[in-house]
Amino acid sequence: MLLSRPSGTDRVQFLAAQLGCSVGEFSAAFGRMKPALLGSVSGHASVLAEFGGRFEQRERVYVFANWPTLEAALQHIVDERNTVRLSGPDAEPKSSSVPARGQR
Repeated sequence: MLLSRPSGTDRVQFLAAQLGCSVGEFSAAFGRMKPALLGSVSGHASVLAEFGGRFEQRERVYVFANWPTLEAALQHIVDERNTVRLSGPDAEPKSSSVPARGQR
């Protein structure tokens, strides 16, 4: 069951809104309430999983262990989007500090 977000989670909601999502609390049958992310985030599934997000098939939400973890995952995704947006699709890739093969 997905319930509305608790008070004190404004920053997490703000980050989720930047991705077109929302947050709430998820409760499995007889389980404790856990933060959840609802929305179209399939493009970020691997990042959410890296931060410990678990996809709940029945409710179609990503469930996290706690609010700080969900906030960190959302902040990471937003930062990545802003980096791509700032560099633009035509930007040249950054040069690597590792010398190319055969160069020293």
